Amino acid sequence: MSSPGIGARDDAEGTRLGVSVMLATTTAFAVMDALTKHVATLYPAPQILWIRYMIFSLYGLGVTLRRRGKRALYSNAPWLQIARGLLLTVEILMFIVAFRHLPLADIQAIAGAGPLVTTALSVPILKETVGIRRWSAIGVGIVGLLIIIRPGFAHFNPLLLLPLAGIVLYALYQVLTRVVARHDHPDTTVLYTGLVGLVAMTLVGPFFWKTPDATGLTLMLTIGVIGLTGHALLIKALALAPASVLQPLNYTMIVWAVIFGYIFYGDLPDIPTVVGAFIIVAGGLYTFHRERVRAETS
Repeated sequence: MSSPGIGARDDAEGTRLGVSVMLATTTAFAVMDALTKHVATLYPAPQILWIRYMIFSLYGLGVTLRRRGKRALYSNAPWLQIARGLLLTVEILMFIVAFRHLPLADIQAIAGAGPLVTTALSVPILKETVGIRRWSAIGVGIVGLLIIIRPGFAHFNPLLLLPLAGIVLYALYQVLTRVVARHDHPDTTVLYTGLVGLVAMTLVGPFFWKTPDATGLTLMLTIGVIGLTGHALLIKALALAPASVLQPLNYTMIVWAVIFGYIFYGDLPDIPTVVGAFIIVAGGLYTFHRERVRAETS
């Protein structure tokens, strides 16, 4: 018989390790974004994403086929898998273009509203119940977005609509991922995610191809490897600690964006962007808190 408290200590240790891995995950994604911003000024976005999907698909194909064999290729909801794969592809393209033209901190501040958008979309699509407190948090997040984007004002930059559209597409992708989880094994979903994106970019990429030099090719391959590493770390983190504990750590991406944006590109967010980011983060953290409370009481 185990001693009292052993299981609790093991859970606490796993959570601490999961938090450490999650912080490494956000660092990896922040580095990838900073590199992407540089490479996007040199090469077309479809070309960059095409190479990323080549790397991701090779990995996904190898891992899933080793685990499940040819069964991984069979989906009970193929059109749903294709739809979510295309949503992710277009979303990433939008962010790559945004990285080329906008400061990293501005993009990450807007991206911070992603969980709020996902919560809102879960109501009509997943038929989930969202109480007045979480709707209020979503409303607060929208106020933060309006402060950052400033529509109708002299400083309004229409390019800020790119990451805004991107988070809507990513929220739809996440909601559809929850739906497809009812039909397919996770390995099948991972495989379709990579293959759908690869096929889509193979059809589009050649029209935007610009032959890279050795440095450019190395940077694009590095972006792909870092992205793959980040996803692997994310999976490991979620295996170690509850998602409700880890998800708020995604907001450290805003801190990294400010640091990297200033060091490498001389960008600093203005006061309205900082205020809007704080409001969005507050709304997002409250949403995570309410979801955790609901999970504990259900």
